[in-house]
Amino acid sequence: MAASTRDLTRLFRPRSVAVAGASTSVDSPGHDYVRSLREFGFEGAVYPINPRADEVAGYKAYPALRDVPGEVDLVISCVPAGAVLDLVAQCGEKRVPFLHLFTGRFSETGDAAAAQLEQEIEARAAAGGVRILGPNGMGVYHPAGGVAFRPDLPQTRGGVAFLSQSGNNAVEVIVRGSARGLGFGKVANYGNGVDITPGEMLRWLADDDETKAIGAYVEGVPDGRGFFEGLRAAAAKKPVIIHKAGRTTAGARSAVSHTAALAGAAELWSTVIRQAGAIEVRNQEQLLDLMVAAALLPGFDGRRIAVVGGGGGRSVQSADACEENGLEVVPLPGDVREKVRERAPMLADWVGNPVDQSILAGSGVSSNGLLEFMLQSDAYDVAIANIGEDWFLGRPDAGERLRHACNRLAGVVQASAKPVAVVLGPTETPNPEHRELIDSVRDDLIARGLAVFYSVERAAFALGKLAR
Repeated sequence: MAASTRDLTRLFRPRSVAVAGASTSVDSPGHDYVRSLREFGFEGAVYPINPRADEVAGYKAYPALRDVPGEVDLVISCVPAGAVLDLVAQCGEKRVPFLHLFTGRFSETGDAAAAQLEQEIEARAAAGGVRILGPNGMGVYHPAGGVAFRPDLPQTRGGVAFLSQSGNNAVEVIVRGSARGLGFGKVANYGNGVDITPGEMLRWLADDDETKAIGAYVEGVPDGRGFFEGLRAAAAKKPVIIHKAGRTTAGARSAVSHTAALAGAAELWSTVIRQAGAIEVRNQEQLLDLMVAAALLPGFDGRRIAVVGGGGGRSVQSADACEENGLEVVPLPGDVREKVRERAPMLADWVGNPVDQSILAGSGVSSNGLLEFMLQSDAYDVAIANIGEDWFLGRPDAGERLRHACNRLAGVVQASAKPVAVVLGPTETPNPEHRELIDSVRDDLIARGLAVFYSVERAAFALGKLAR
C-alpha cells in the first residue's frame, strides 16, 4: 500500500461528496445520504448522481459521476451491485480517492458469482487508485466533518472513535452512547471490509489527534496480522475496547451470513486482544460502559477504590463487585475517620468502606460529605458514588431532595482530580412520575459531564478493566 493512500483524512473529512444512486424518494438510502450532508452542515460541494432528476434534497443532480464539474473526495454508492463496476471506472477517471459502497449483496450472500464480482470490483478499484470502504456497509459518521449515514443521528462532536462491522450496531452505539454523554468523532461501518480494513483504520486512529478513545465491534477480519498490528499500535496510545461477536457456534454461523466474516476461535481472539493491549468485552452494554469510562473519566494509575451510597445490603454487594473486578476496597483510613469524628463522633468508629448510607441519617455527615473526605485522602485512587435513589423516592418531597443531593454530588465530582463513577439505577418502577424524575436527573448529571452507570456492578466492571 503506497504511503499516500494510507492517509484516511479525506474519507472522514472529504472536501466534496458525490452520492451515486441519489434518490428523490424520502424513504430510501439514496435520499438519506444526501439529506444527511445538509442536516449536518457539510461545507463542501455535494453532487447527487441521478440521471432522471434535476435536484435531490435541494442539491443540483448530475446524470453520471463523470458529469460532475469539480473534484470529488468521496463517492457514496447506493447503486445496485451490477452497476458498481462502471462506477469504479468513473471513479478512476475522476481520480476519486475514496469510494464507500453502501451497495451490498456480494460475498455476504454466499453466492459464488456475487463473491467473484466483489473480487473484481476490488481489483479494478486498486488498479485505478480508488480505495473502497465496504461493501455492504453504511459508511462514515463524522459530525465535525459534516458527514453522516443517517440524518437523524446526534450531531454532538467528541473524541470517541468507533469501528463496526455491523451497520445497525453502529447506529445503536451512536444513539445509546450519545444519550450517556459520549461525543463521537470518527465512526466507520466497514461491512465486508474488502479493502480498507479495521486494522488499517486502527493504525490511522492511533495517531489521530481528535481520537481519545476507540471502540470496535468485530465479527471477523480479512487480515489477522494487520488487525493485530493496528490494534497494538492504537492500544499503545489510547484506550481501545473490542466487542468480539461470533464467539459461539451459532454466532459464528450468523456472522458469516451477515458480513462474510470468519469469526474464529473465541480463545484465540481473547489472546490476540489481550496481547495487543486492548480490552475485550462480551456485549454492547459492556462496550458502552467501557467507552463512557474511558472518555469521561480522568485516567488513574491505581486500584484502591472508595465506595459511597446505598444501604447495608447494597454496600456488601458493592464490596463484592469491586473485589471481583480486581479493585481493592481499602478500609476507611485514619485521616478520614478523624474528619468524621469532628462532625459525628458516634459515627467515626462505625462507618466503613463501602459507606452504608442508611447509618448516616441525622449524623451531621452526608454521603456526599464522606465522598469528599475520601477523595481528599491519599488512600484512594478512584471512587464509585451510588446515589441510592430508592430512599429519596420514598419521601414526600422526592424530587426536591434528589435534585439537591445530585447537585451537591456533581460539585464534589467535578472538583476532584480523581475519577468518580456515578451510579443512578434504571427506571425500573411502576410509578410514572418516578420514572420521569430519574430520567430527568440522569440527563442533568450527564449534561454536566459525569460518567453515569446503571449499577455498581457495571461501574466496577468498567473501572476494573481500565485500571492500569
